[in-house]
Amino acid sequence: MGSVLPLVGLAAAPEMIPGIPVARALQATAGAGFLLYCLIVLGLLAARIRLRARGSATGSSASGAKDLSAVDRT
Repeated sequence: MGSVLPLVGLAAAPEMIPGIPVARALQATAGAGFLLYCLIVLGLLAARIRLRARGSATGSSASGAKDLSAVDRT
């Protein structure tokens, strides 16, 4: 029971604890940064898929390498 009593004080007034407002601000900033990261990754994946689809639709190779299998090697 003695180990539970300090937790009761934390539940009563979390604003009175030093550092809690800073921790909340850091948590909000980290959340916003994670969302920005996810949006950037989603944009890069969409661009990659679009470029690959466009490359295969035009018949060109996605890597830009020429097909040398039809070259006559004499």
